Amino acid sequence: MLKLLNSLTQTTKLKRSKIPDTSLYIEQRNSGYSILLKFKSPTTFKQQYIKLNRFTYKQVVTTADKNETNLCEDCVQRFFNVSFKEQKKILQDNSTTRKQKIRLNKVLEQNSIREQVNELKQAYHGANWLYYVLTSFCDTYPMELLTALKELATNKEHNTALFERIENECDQSQRDEIEKLQGLNIFVLDIREELIIKILKPLIALEKLTVETDENPSLTRYCKWADGLDEQFTLIEELIEEGQLFFAPFNLERLKSIPLSKSNARLVQSLNWNINKAAKNN
Repeated sequence: MLKLLNSLTQTTKLKRSKIPDTSLYIEQRNSGYSILLKFKSPTTFKQQYIKLNRFTYKQVVTTADKNETNLCEDCVQRFFNVSFKEQKKILQDNSTTRKQKIRLNKVLEQNSIREQVNELKQAYHGANWLYYVLTSFCDTYPMELLTALKELATNKEHNTALFERIENECDQSQRDEIEKLQGLNIFVLDIREELIIKILKPLIALEKLTVETDENPSLTRYCKWADGLDEQFTLIEELIEEGQLFFAPFNLERLKSIPLSKSNARLVQSLNWNINKAAKNN
């Protein structure tokens, strides 16, 4: 778990005051910020309050217990050489970090992320299956075909040389088969990157942030990661579904309609790639 501040009320000691038996603090309570001059006792406060007030141009506001007083920004800067704005920003940053830690601790308390990752990897025709089958497919089929499949997936304007060849070299039945191709997004997004690099690795890195450290590493990127988890899992599920559609026998048969060089066209026609053998690596 990430170490939190004990309370929403934050009080930070700034420096030893020049006034005997006093210390200077900045405090946040709810959404307000104050510079406080704290006294060891009510008696000390009464004596020093009169002395301090001689040098201030604004009335000093006291608290009910008479052990501390709020100072205005001008007095703090003039008499103690402390910037209220700088100290306020430090507290604001600490408050942001605390909220981020609360958010991320809730994520760490859940075991569902690892469970979801493992379920997606190990499912029948899941992420592992898609990774091994797609790797085998890419190792077997010519690069010209792989490039064409990616182009079909990404170019929606149909204004490239490939689409010109489809128009000029394919008959209507072939064009219809190409139009029906499914699951092409697996050639645009990498299933391993989407699942392991974008979900599992950030989780492992977050778990390594120990509670013993006194450092406050930037947690913003982890919060953005946590906020996008649901969307990322949905994307992966859709990508697996696209892989299942692409590797369906009827869809693979449609690949033969894509116009290729004569040698690569003959290769695609003659290949006897075995998807079941490729999947055994899973």
